[in-house]
Amino acid sequence: MSGVLKPYPRYAATATPWLDRVPIHWRPVPLGALARWKNERGFPSLPLLSVYREYGVIDRSSRDDNHNPEGTDLSAYKVVSPGDLVVNKMKAWQGSLGVSRYHGIVSPAYIVCDVIPEVEGWYLHHLLRSQPCINLYNQLSVGIRLGQWDLRWEDLKRVPVYLPSTAEQREIVAFLESVNRAVNSLIRAKRQQIELLNEQKQGIIAQMLTGKSESAVSRKSSGADWLGDVPSHWDIVPLKHLSRWIQNGTTPPTSERRYYDNGTIPWFGPSSIGDEFSAGTPVRLLAEEAFRDGKARLIHGPALLVVVIGATAGKSALLPGIGSSNQQLTAYELRRDRVVPEFVAYQVRMTEKWLRSSASTATIPILDTYTVSGLPIAVPPLVEQMAIVDEVNRALKPLSATIDLMHQQVALLREYRTRLIADVVTGKLDVSNVELPDSDGAGLLADGVCDADFVSDLDDDEPSDTEEVEADAED
Repeated sequence: MSGVLKPYPRYAATATPWLDRVPIHWRPVPLGALARWKNERGFPSLPLLSVYREYGVIDRSSRDDNHNPEGTDLSAYKVVSPGDLVVNKMKAWQGSLGVSRYHGIVSPAYIVCDVIPEVEGWYLHHLLRSQPCINLYNQLSVGIRLGQWDLRWEDLKRVPVYLPSTAEQREIVAFLESVNRAVNSLIRAKRQQIELLNEQKQGIIAQMLTGKSESAVSRKSSGADWLGDVPSHWDIVPLKHLSRWIQNGTTPPTSERRYYDNGTIPWFGPSSIGDEFSAGTPVRLLAEEAFRDGKARLIHGPALLVVVIGATAGKSALLPGIGSSNQQLTAYELRRDRVVPEFVAYQVRMTEKWLRSSASTATIPILDTYTVSGLPIAVPPLVEQMAIVDEVNRALKPLSATIDLMHQQVALLREYRTRLIADVVTGKLDVSNVELPDSDGAGLLADGVCDADFVSDLDDDEPSDTEEVEADAED
């Protein structure tokens, strides 16, 4: 392996605001000359595809969070062939576009184009998804409200694309694919470490939340596999009897903007319930008018939020304050006179695998609310609950700090990949002198070809106080 990324020897200025200069031998071509509008329809039996800003074009069946309502007429959906460019014109300003690997159909509102053979499709894919181009779509999109913008093909097709030779395009694509494999390999390793640390945390929680650390006390059967034996003086109480209010969420009509504009009340969905103890980032903020009109339901924390519909059914998190949720979550407002909320939350999180195995799977996993409400909770006296929670928090603190650090490292790796792709496809860096490895590409990072300073920075960063949040996966 040899070579370090450097700028090209000579550059020329452009008349394009989003790209100030390019290598002197790159030529400008309007996007409309490379990608030609197509409008083939009438094949409703083809697989459904979607465009995600994080992934590009994907097979919709690979996701459990994106389903068409039953009975949807698919005859007007547009046909996509492998190599076609697909643009979600309402969300192009977020990066929701890409070249497809799949044969299928997409929403009739999308732009679909056939990419000419003279251009390397994956070079175009990386270029059009790079941040400078996304900034341009932001400027070109029209509309009154954020989220309702429209990128018109008439404007998009005039965008100048600066192209190197076909051979250089392929060289760039090969380099980026190798870098992507290297980054993915590092991310997988970090995730495996995170998974092992989370298993350690669950072991500590299970030991303390079932009283197994109190070896001298007499014990009794809890009647639940995940609890096993518990101290004899602990009560076994269904979750519903520890809740002062139980309710499912709802979704205000998205066509009524007054329910969302200037919102202040967090509205949670399954994407807000991850591996963290507390509820994460809300999907949106709701306006008080949604609650006054009965279109949303207010949750008064402390409350336990449990996912009851979708791929993550069985996951749960604690909501300390007020909020709201969609219909995929059930909220259990907890009784402070009976329980320490954190104690119940820790114990319910132990049931995640059992709950998931109990869900019906006819189409998507659905949990019966009665099953969740009937979960047996082992309840010691309040003073003992508080002592156990304090002990658990102290024991978990160093593990949580390490997990936070690894989440931050994953975020930095993704940020680096995004920055590197943009620099390469816009000609800021020359990859022609880089010898690619035959393996998974990890040598590109380990040997310093791709910004060795960045890799060393990964070990020096302090743990983040914020949870890593996946990109919103709405279509």
